[in-house]
Amino acid sequence: MESIHLIVLVVVGVVLVVGVVSFFAGRIGVAAPLALTVVGVGLGAIPSIPHFEIEPDLVLTVILPPLLYAAARQVPFVDFRRNLRVIAFLAVILVVVSAVLVGVAVSLLWVTVPLALGVALGAVVAPPDAVAATSLGKRLGLPPRIVTILEGEGLVNDATALVLLATMLSIVDVHAASPSGWMVVLTFLWAVVGALVIGILLAALTLFLRKRITDGVLDTAVSLVVPFVAYLAGEAVHSSGVVAVVVAGIIIGNQGAYRIPATFRAAETNTWHVVTMLLENGVFLFMGFQLWPVIGAVAGDGDLPGVLGVAGLVIVLLVGVRFAAMPLLLWTIRRRYRKRSADAERRNARFDGLTEEEFQRRAASMRELGVKLSPWRSLTRGVRARFGLVTKKDKAERDRIMAQLDELERNPPAEPPQLDESSRARFSKGFQNLLRRIEQQNNDLSAERDQALSWRDGIILGLSGMRGVVTVAAVQTIPDDQPMREALVLVAFAVAILTLVVQGLLLPAVVRAVRPPGDVDLGERAQVLELRRSLKTAGDTAVAAEVARAATTAAPVPKEVVDEVAAQSETWIGRLEIWAETDLTQPDNHVVQFQRLRRVQLVAEKDALRDAYERGAYSSEAIEIMRAALDSEEISIDTIDQRAASS
Repeated sequence: MESIHLIVLVVVGVVLVVGVVSFFAGRIGVAAPLALTVVGVGLGAIPSIPHFEIEPDLVLTVILPPLLYAAARQVPFVDFRRNLRVIAFLAVILVVVSAVLVGVAVSLLWVTVPLALGVALGAVVAPPDAVAATSLGKRLGLPPRIVTILEGEGLVNDATALVLLATMLSIVDVHAASPSGWMVVLTFLWAVVGALVIGILLAALTLFLRKRITDGVLDTAVSLVVPFVAYLAGEAVHSSGVVAVVVAGIIIGNQGAYRIPATFRAAETNTWHVVTMLLENGVFLFMGFQLWPVIGAVAGDGDLPGVLGVAGLVIVLLVGVRFAAMPLLLWTIRRRYRKRSADAERRNARFDGLTEEEFQRRAASMRELGVKLSPWRSLTRGVRARFGLVTKKDKAERDRIMAQLDELERNPPAEPPQLDESSRARFSKGFQNLLRRIEQQNNDLSAERDQALSWRDGIILGLSGMRGVVTVAAVQTIPDDQPMREALVLVAFAVAILTLVVQGLLLPAVVRAVRPPGDVDLGERAQVLELRRSLKTAGDTAVAAEVARAATTAAPVPKEVVDEVAAQSETWIGRLEIWAETDLTQPDNHVVQFQRLRRVQLVAEKDALRDAYERGAYSSEAIEIMRAALDSEEISIDTIDQRAASS
């Protein structure tokens, strides 16, 4: 019983420390992860506080999945897809290169450490922490593309590091046969592909269930178990549980907006905010707290100065490699943009003004030429095109087909090919898909141009490589019988804590110095207004159709009801027009004045509602309906306030 009481006291103490430190960290302008790490180091230095160990598997299985899932839910899929190459470069190539370089350096400095074990340490310290970088990035108001890249890198690089760590540990294990190079590659590929399949299937099943759930509490409960199911399922088939969690989170977060009721999603979001706040801040507190026992284990052997020197060298190597990779990354991005721009010009020139009738005729000609892809090739080519991964072979095949079509246009057959009704319907759908794909590619290119990365962004990306909880947890999975294990663990701890604190404190000053472009500008506000107008048009069309249908029944819709529905949309359009045209840098602009008056009105309305509730003047059902309406209005005002504050 006493042990249970102790556990409860520890949990309560951690929650209180996390809450207090997070509160004051926000007041003094320091990111909560940094402050909690420092506080954890301070608490760990107090002799009267007993030290305890947490199993690394507990961190990797219980704490990491919900943190990754909560972050993945908020990643916009379109932005993730547009930056997939950059994310893959940072999260896969850079992690592997950094791990190998660290492994070589450590094995040269400590001859008793085999190369595979050194690379295992490199895999541990190579991946930057997703939570630390993105929390700092959002608080500093970094451009949206930078935040997306940091989020995507943090979500993917953990999988790369953990798979590489497991592979290296299997090599140094004397009880396991050393795998060949092909086995390493196949193991990595299966870790990714198997996890992708599991994540997609689990996301589809989750969306199917949550679309049919009518209880908000049950819906949130299902959401809470998804990351654990994804992680355990991925590990069960020897793939990457981390990748499975990330894939499921991205799909559910993006598709759930259209399939899960808004009230359920709002409750789910609030729940995840609480969970992630406690978990992510708690692990940073724990990371700092565990530093002193690790130092004590190494200091007892008299190797502390040398180990700290190696840790400093590893930090310099990791930071140097990341900064050295930035010019190459920026150059490849610009080079690819130029190639895509040239391809877009040719594509738009070829398809500009293309009508459905001409498309049908060309499709029939293609069929006459025998151009037909297998379902598998069509699927894989479509997936590659969606992610911007079109190969040279795809382009060569497309050019060959188009050349044949041009020749057929110049020398048409005596009998033009005919299409039956089913073929016409299929090719009509293909024409719409073609237009949609061309529009998507043009929009991707416009986004690439508007959000082009500059040398300023390269500096910010280079300095954002802070390590965190995965580094601390993963290094402790190194077996106890490995040479210099305590020294390797201390190196990982030192790298995580020093990069987190030093780079985390430097990043705000660097961001202020280089002054990257802001998150929201007038152009984006104008886009919001344009989007709202297009949504109003779609809504008005649907309302008109429903009114016309109801007019043929015994319950037609009265005109005053139609006018009230239209007035709601017009009110929103009016607000967004003011928002888009107002200079938000002026302290007393129209948006601020409107929001202030509306908040005053809302406060009075809520006070009156509370008074009515306490007086028992209305039924509880009526009170709850009105409270939900006022909450919805307050949420909408908060949303505009947040966007205005970011401008």
